Formats: sequence, C-alpha cells, structure tokens
Amino acid sequence: MEEIVYSLKDVKKIFKSSSEITHALDGITFDIKKGEIVVILGPSGSGKSTMLNVLSGIDIPTSGQILYNNVRIDKMNDKELTDYRKENLGFIFQSYNLIPNLTIYENVELGSHLSKDSLNINDILDIVGLLEMKNKFPYQLSGGQMQRVAIARAISKNPKVLFCDEPTGALDEKTGKQTLKLIQDINKKYLTTVIIVTHNPSIAKIGNVCIKMNSGKVVSVNRNETIVDADEIGWA
Repeated sequence: MEEIVYSLKDVKKIFKSSSEITHALDGITFDIKKGEIVVILGPSGSGKSTMLNVLSGIDIPTSGQILYNNVRIDKMNDKELTDYRKENLGFIFQSYNLIPNLTIYENVELGSHLSKDSLNINDILDIVGLLEMKNKFPYQLSGGQMQRVAIARAISKNPKVLFCDEPTGALDEKTGKQTLKLIQDINKKYLTTVIIVTHNPSIAKIGNVCIKMNSGKVVSVNRNETIVDADEIGWA
C-alpha cells in the first residue's frame, strides 16, 4: 500500500482587505503520495503559490485540514511549524538566494547544518556537476549553475519533501530542462517527495501527478501513465 505523505481536506485560504475578499484556496481536497513528483500547475493568481505556502507551513489555512504523515500541520504553533520545516522540508525558489561572500561549498554547507541527517556535501556537489567549482563564488557562475547550487543546498539536508517554486522561471529552455532533469534524478536516487509549482504546462509531463488549479480551485488531478524525461519535453 502506497504511503500518503500529505492529505488535504476542504482547505480554504481567504485574504481580506478593506475593499474585497479573495478566496485564494477554495475547498481543496487531495492526497500526495510519498516519493512521487507532483506538479501543481496554474496561471498567475490560480492559488498555486498559496498552496505551496500552506503545505510548507509558511502560511496557515483559514479552514480545513492539512495532514503531514497523519499529523495536522494546520494546528501547529509557530515553533512546531519551524521544527516541521527544519526537519522535513527543502526549498528551491526562482531566485537563488545564495550568499555572495561564501564559496559554493560553504553555501551548500549552510543547508546541511539544518539537519541531523545531512548528506555528504562533496557527494551532492558531484551529483549537480559542480564539485570542481566548489571553491568558486556565486558571481563566478552562470544562472543555471547558481540554480544547481540552490538545489544542492536544499538537498544537502536530506529533506523528506522538496518544494520547488517556479524553479525554471529565470532560466532558458536548455538550462531549465537540465534543472528539471536534476530534480528527477534526485527524486529517483533519494526517493524524495517533490512538489513543483509552475505555470509551464510542459513541466506537467515529468511528474507522477499533475494538479491543475485555477481561481483557487483544483480543476483536475491527472496521473501520468508515462513519465517523460525532462530533456525530452517541449517548452512553453
């Protein structure tokens, strides 16, 4: 029996201002299985980034339940949420957020310090193809190389779940595909559950499941019978 890592039940997130009420998430219900790549796809304003925030405990839902390994994260306090993120999650963002005066090795090392079960930094740098550049600084790298450092930093702590927020948004097609292939390889090697938020429909093909969102609702949940290698997908 496949293990459920996340279970969402009628999750709602409402933002209120003086002039309007926005239903960023409007009754979301679905499960995410352990070890899978899940692509959350939708246009700007669809609710996909809010979805990432409530799954990762960066924000809390207005109502509904979010269970992580059968524990309700929507009921956690600030300290519990911090521990949940520290002990279980890794993050890759569109912006690399590297520290400019630290070497590549030292930037990755920062991620490993967040975990009691971290991976070997040199091994991770080898996987992302940057071992020979470990003593260089971020300004000496291309955008694609900096994104690979960000991936290495996220993976070094050996997270159970890897959240990727528009990881190819700032990259060209070739570099974007290389980045996605690396994420696929990490998923296979470490059995890391991967959740990718994107507006690019081509990326849906690399995952086990694609959850399409629009106007705060889940439009469809499609399971891919055939998973396509990232270097073989089209590009939107």
